Amino acid sequence: MKLYQAAAALFASAVAVSAFTAPSKMPISRNMGTRTFVPKFGTSLAMSDSAVVDAETVEEGAETFEFQAEVGRVMDIIINSLYSNRDVFLRELVSNAADACDKKRFLSLTDGDTAALANPEIKIKSDKDAMTVTIEDTGVGMTKSELQNNLGRIAQSGTKKFMEALGEGKADVNLIGQFGVGFYSAYLVADKVEVVTKSMQADSPQYKWTSDASSSYTISEDNSDPIEGSGTRLILHLKDDALEYMESAKLEELLQHYSEFVEFPISVWKEKTEYKQVPDEEANKDLPEGEEPKMKTVPETSEDYELMNTNKPIWLRTPNEVTEEEYKDFYQSAFRATYDEPLAHTHFSLEGQIECKSILYIPGMLPFELSKDMFDEDAKNIRLYVKRVFINDKFDDIVPRWLKFVRGVVDSQDLPLNVSREILQKSKVLSIINKRLVRKSLDMIKDIESDEDESKYIMFWNNFGKYLKVGVIEDRRNKDDIVPLLRFFTSSSGEEYASLDQYIENMKENQKQIFYVTADGKEKAQMSPAAEKVRSRGYEVLYLTEPIDEIMIENVPDYKEFKLVDVSKEGLSFDDEDKEERKKKEEELNVDHKAVKDFLEGALAGKVQKVQITDLLSDSPAALVQSAYGMSPTMQRYMKAQNVAAGGSDDGMMGSFNQAVLEVNPTHPIVLDL
Repeated sequence: MKLYQAAAALFASAVAVSAFTAPSKMPISRNMGTRTFVPKFGTSLAMSDSAVVDAETVEEGAETFEFQAEVGRVMDIIINSLYSNRDVFLRELVSNAADACDKKRFLSLTDGDTAALANPEIKIKSDKDAMTVTIEDTGVGMTKSELQNNLGRIAQSGTKKFMEALGEGKADVNLIGQFGVGFYSAYLVADKVEVVTKSMQADSPQYKWTSDASSSYTISEDNSDPIEGSGTRLILHLKDDALEYMESAKLEELLQHYSEFVEFPISVWKEKTEYKQVPDEEANKDLPEGEEPKMKTVPETSEDYELMNTNKPIWLRTPNEVTEEEYKDFYQSAFRATYDEPLAHTHFSLEGQIECKSILYIPGMLPFELSKDMFDEDAKNIRLYVKRVFINDKFDDIVPRWLKFVRGVVDSQDLPLNVSREILQKSKVLSIINKRLVRKSLDMIKDIESDEDESKYIMFWNNFGKYLKVGVIEDRRNKDDIVPLLRFFTSSSGEEYASLDQYIENMKENQKQIFYVTADGKEKAQMSPAAEKVRSRGYEVLYLTEPIDEIMIENVPDYKEFKLVDVSKEGLSFDDEDKEERKKKEEELNVDHKAVKDFLEGALAGKVQKVQITDLLSDSPAALVQSAYGMSPTMQRYMKAQNVAAGGSDDGMMGSFNQAVLEVNPTHPIVLDL
């Protein structure tokens, strides 16, 4: 009985301290996505004779025209295929208004018309009584023929083919530019749209275009509420289920989201309440002469336009024009990170094959949304703009998963501005941007690593080290750049981290291997009998203390000319001893202690694969090690937890992986008692 108790104690001790415990080079049509027909004001878009049927008078001064193509098909594309979120109607219409302002400024400079150079602007006003939202710009405006060409030319005969290709995932995104979907996104929220416009051409009258998205529209001269100078006024008659867009707070929210960096001022008509101090007549009735009258605070409500886009797109400036304080302020305001100071930033431009500008930041602390889920799908890290217009911040391909923590802005001149995120992700331009963002992010991390203030990289590693480990696993292209950035506790580093390069610097002479051990934490790694086998010979051991470490290290079989070796696997050998000599010595030990070996194998049958007598252990009585292809207990527990979380059973799940070998120290008192 005492022998069995001793065997049980020996096995328990091994388990308890187990070691495993400029101008674009690729110009895109301004007719795509947010840049649709309005920017083309003044261009010649010749219409075929079938484009417009003979006009018929429906009321005095108004003419009715048939659309060039069936509106129903176009509406089906817009509502069911291209736009998954109808909030984007405001993005589209404001972008068109900004284009009109931009063109007016350009034409004014070309023609030398200084009077027309007065600051263009965009104003938005809702009318709850009329159930309308009005978007007005002081841009280039349109003539009657431009109204027909720009707003009457919706689609072409390829519409059906485009819809079919879109459903099959084979659509050419450039086809979208042939449809007036930007303007017609208004029908996502409106059942009737009126366009009042006045061209900047001399003596041009004011016209009104009206359509309820049927097969026709009307154009008439308009005398109501004249437009000063030139411009366009869109009046959206909202659907019953879109009345939320009459609220100024909703409009403000959408503008801040999509259009906060549009170049021209955007103002929203809203109610303001101010509090003023006025004499309190009731309290001052019996006020003695000479005393200061008592005051009271009363609310005073007024309505006026309020500027929305106060933030400036600093990425459009050259880096030497932007101060460190401006970079910090932009980060804190754009990413709502008031109390976070970024560790690093980079500001750069891409030119040549594509053109884009970008600013990237490494946060000073882990963003809140990533604290619970390191790959949270709702985390908005990279914001994509096209010509200052926000497109999306949820792209799978703009940066790899392991850079989820990097925040920034990318403003591209070349991306096809199609409305669907899914289609946009197929763009080759996005792949080119991805490579540059990864390279710039790695450069930032290396700059932090080489900073004289070592605490910066320690802070970075504590916050984002796990992401670099994922990068080693998933990003083969950049793995060699990531590995030198990894940090580990070691048997010699104490409370400090060490890199693989630092480990190599501290190597013993003629050492050709980098030793590591996996465990459930630094303390357990220090207690590991397996690590003891290496430490006792004067070698330094890397401590891998997280489940992901074991997966990560499998992707780093060697570093420079040194092989990484798991000391918790059987067959461990050292560079300063003869392998044949080691093998012979162990065979002799197993023969000399055959009785103990056989007894333990019988007592622990089914719990260990085999028992091995070794002289590598110095202080511990025994150690559990894995076969060459075995899985450590740390990884077994992790896999078991994952299986249970997925709804599986944990009964016997790890049986096939549990290939542990019990190594026994023949000089230890417990073994001697056996």
